[in-house]
Amino acid sequence: MSTPNPVLLGKLQRSKLITRWAPATVGVGERRSKAKGPGMEFADHREYQPGDDLRRIDPHILARFGVNYIKEYDVYRQLPITILIDASRSMDFGQPNKFQYAKDITSALGFVGLAGGDQVQIGVGSGQKVHWSPRFHGASRAHAMFQWIDEQKTEGDGSFASALRLAARHLESKGLLIVLSDWWADDLESELALLSATGQELWGLHIAAPEELDPAILGGGEVRLTDIETGHEVEMALDGPTLERYRKSFQAWREQLAALFTRARGRYLVTPTSQPTDRLLLSDWRKLGMIGQSA
Repeated sequence: MSTPNPVLLGKLQRSKLITRWAPATVGVGERRSKAKGPGMEFADHREYQPGDDLRRIDPHILARFGVNYIKEYDVYRQLPITILIDASRSMDFGQPNKFQYAKDITSALGFVGLAGGDQVQIGVGSGQKVHWSPRFHGASRAHAMFQWIDEQKTEGDGSFASALRLAARHLESKGLLIVLSDWWADDLESELALLSATGQELWGLHIAAPEELDPAILGGGEVRLTDIETGHEVEMALDGPTLERYRKSFQAWREQLAALFTRARGRYLVTPTSQPTDRLLLSDWRKLGMIGQSA
């Protein structure tokens, strides 16, 4: 099940996701947007322009100086939060299972979004298919969101890179895009650049099984490895030199991914499936400034 435990939900109910620059652009919410207009908190004056609401003219400035100035107020809106889960075959691996772990994190992050007064939508995809949830608003919709997430399954065939391109066409408003994947896909640079061009602040969560981070866990000697995406099998010896080459290659790949997200003004975080989700949400990501307390 992808429903977070009630204790964790209780600790997250006054939390919100903290972005570096993503704007609040939709609905009526709790985040001060860059837009100004009718509201409750006075922000500034500006000169009257034809078409402005005459009721917003400041009568005191008009009486004193004989000129028309409009009162402007801070506008509070919702941050559009989109969470995209990689449903390719490579995610159906490990103990705990990478796809289930990604769903668990998505449930918790989605709840933080709802608790913080934002709009949350979730996509699950691979290849030429992305399943999109309804757009959820308000903490009262959390259980409907948990149920939708729990029903999702890995897709099987297809590259996650193709799903990223489809997702870019779906995104309508600037906001926060959180992508959970093991990133076993080729040539992601163009896809990430395309997503960034939609005005999304990108968070890339690298969901990794312990044996992917350190294959020494598998033991030594001769082993048969299977590419879960293609079914191709290869026999090899997990000796010291082989493990060292793997570690260097894996580290270089992580650095390449981190550079791509940095270029897109985003974040990249390696997230081992061995890490408890409550520690991520209540400790690790709070220290990184990704989750904070709502007002």
